[in-house]
Amino acid sequence: MSLFLVATIVRWLALSATAALLGALALDALVVPAAPAAPAAVRRRLHGCATLAAVVLLLGALAELLVRTQAMLGPSAGTLMTTVPVVIARTHFGRIWLGRIALIVAIVALSPARGRRARVVALGLGLGVALTTALTGHLADWGDLTPSVGLDWAHVAAASVWTGGLAALALGCARATWPPETLAVVARRFSRVAGVCLAVVLVTGGYNAWVQLPGPTALWTTGYGRVLALKLALVSALAVLGGVNRYGIVAELDIRWRRSRGARVFRRARLVLIGPSASRRRRLPSRFTAYLAAETAVALAVFACTAVLGESTPARHAAHLDHHRVEEPAAPVRTTMEALHASGGVPPRWLFTPPAGDAARGRVVFRRLQCYACHTVSGEGFPAPTAAGPDLTGMGEHHPAGYLAESVLNPNAVIIEGRGYTGRDGRSTMPDYRDSLSVPDLIDLVAYLKSLRE
Repeated sequence: MSLFLVATIVRWLALSATAALLGALALDALVVPAAPAAPAAVRRRLHGCATLAAVVLLLGALAELLVRTQAMLGPSAGTLMTTVPVVIARTHFGRIWLGRIALIVAIVALSPARGRRARVVALGLGLGVALTTALTGHLADWGDLTPSVGLDWAHVAAASVWTGGLAALALGCARATWPPETLAVVARRFSRVAGVCLAVVLVTGGYNAWVQLPGPTALWTTGYGRVLALKLALVSALAVLGGVNRYGIVAELDIRWRRSRGARVFRRARLVLIGPSASRRRRLPSRFTAYLAAETAVALAVFACTAVLGESTPARHAAHLDHHRVEEPAAPVRTTMEALHASGGVPPRWLFTPPAGDAARGRVVFRRLQCYACHTVSGEGFPAPTAAGPDLTGMGEHHPAGYLAESVLNPNAVIIEGRGYTGRDGRSTMPDYRDSLSVPDLIDLVAYLKSLRE
């Protein structure tokens, strides 16, 4: 099984467990009325759902640590267990991972408590878990304390409360006898929460798509875009199911909502499209649960798409390929001394070309110098950058080897204007490696950069 597939499965489980955790905690703390209105069995199920989700998250975090460490090591797994402590102690991912573990353990420790205050505190800790997801995602490429991370956090939290609430509510409704008035209150409250979450998901998801896609055509011309298009279609289906549930079933459960404009429009549309139907009020609770279960299944498919996107190279990198490529010499250039002097001391169209290096050793040099602290390399499993720097994904297709070598040794020879390239003094933000990089290391590092492909 490929590392990409394993990482995708682990991420899918983590996203699903995060949603189940936040959904159950939000329902318990904000939606379900206080006892004795809510059946005791419902409270127990929500409590059990949150505890189980926290345990799955804990196991998923351990699996993700191993997957990330393996990705940093490359093909060799011989030093996996000895490298894990280094990843935890010295990388950005390791620090975020420790925080994630602490939050999950705190949630599990709070699980025996039954009071409302404990439930609210646990919900706050769950939102912290959602923040760690955002801090290790693609939008963290520009740094931790950025609006992009804040929007991604809102996206993860809103999507988790919405979809996880669907699953937890379906579990709470199954085989439980709700008083009709209590079920109406719960359905109405959750429908409002879901509506707010949907609005947040659409706004933040739109921003994410705008950042990650170079243009609308990337939705069907890139692999990342096609998966995103499928996710958008699934989210649309989820919204439609939620709308039918809200205006067709919840409105029937709650007489106040039955008189709302949205419910009246829905009834008229159903009358036109389907025709009059006999009263099915007795079946409303079971229909409500059935719709919740269907929405939960679609949400799991959405999380599968999200997991694939999280492990894939964003489509914004595809735009980098649309440029003229400089042809590097494939064989020695032969000339005479007279022709060399006549052309200004170098052959026509001369490029500095370093000798061939070892890309595997260059990856080790890249990791040793902690170049990932400023540079993203999608698909390599390095920790998210903590400083702004140009994205190196696909760099081998963008520049000749000589230019890459010069960029490392003399970054101020060519200064690129733009975020991540220059500091306030107008000079390159690239550190000086003249005293810490040998010639063989430089050759291998350039070979690694040249091996990076889209």
